[in-house]
Amino acid sequence: MSVITKTRPAAIALASQADDEEVWHGFRAEGVTASEVHDIATGGRKTWRRILTDKLNGSTFRGNRHTKRGHEREPVLLEWADGQYGVTANSTLFAHPEFPLHRGTPDGIGADGAPFGVEVKSHAFGWTRTDVPPDHYDQCQWNIHVLGADGWLYVWEVLGEDSYATLDDPFHVWIDRDDARIAQLVAQADAFIAWRQAGAPELDDIPDDLDESLTAWADAKERKSIATKDEKAAEKVIRAYIAATPAAEVDGLKRSGSHGGFGYSVKSDDVLDEDAWKAAEPDSHEAWVALRQRTDDAAAVALTLYSKKKISTTLAFKAPDKKAAA
Repeated sequence: MSVITKTRPAAIALASQADDEEVWHGFRAEGVTASEVHDIATGGRKTWRRILTDKLNGSTFRGNRHTKRGHEREPVLLEWADGQYGVTANSTLFAHPEFPLHRGTPDGIGADGAPFGVEVKSHAFGWTRTDVPPDHYDQCQWNIHVLGADGWLYVWEVLGEDSYATLDDPFHVWIDRDDARIAQLVAQADAFIAWRQAGAPELDDIPDDLDESLTAWADAKERKSIATKDEKAAEKVIRAYIAATPAAEVDGLKRSGSHGGFGYSVKSDDVLDEDAWKAAEPDSHEAWVALRQRTDDAAAVALTLYSKKKISTTLAFKAPDKKAAA
């Protein structure tokens, strides 16, 4: 199993598509690449078999009008990124120096050794997302891992109905290195590699669609756990800010930031003060307690006479046996 360390040695350049495309494809087929890792991490054995078949026999997908247009637009987007941040276009396949089967071909890399890379995308007409899609996020994180980068520049544009760019400048966002997500991707990539090296055994005793769903569930649970931890850490800072703001616990507080905001409201409700009641009117309080007890006793007797079955179910996630998998 690969272990992510704090040290980030330089990646190994294996082959350039521009120099020898056949060798380049051969090296890509040997390992796990950035464009495959999301499907490997979120797909089950059926997905793994499809990816392995493409590696062994070559993909049957030969592109379409949109992918061809995206390839044509790539140099334009990289030129824009170069003008903004200093970028060198790339067609070299890199391998992680410690885990040589972890491979990736970034669209661009930071010029003069800058610790970042670039992924560029041209989306078809009708694209409305303003965030990084999960598969592209994983693609960037994998390349960050392979190249030992600190972050990644994600650049995208939305083409018009005529397949031409609709804006003078594309959209872009910086993606920070996410070691927790990288660790998940590495674990799944290593599991795929081990499965392949073992001869891709047919070990499934469940339908493929169930295996796919279980794998997606496991990935979602891991990402949810990380997101919950990040959410709690952020909320701690926000609540500390509220606590330090005068009158916030009385009047409430609203604040807006660059990517969101919060509204903190204070609400007051009347609730029964049993201690005050008991101290002021002990007799009536005692009578109320006795009445409540008689009610509970009557319900208990009724349960023995007039009961019915109430069925409840629990679906619990079971993590795979890592020792068995190893």
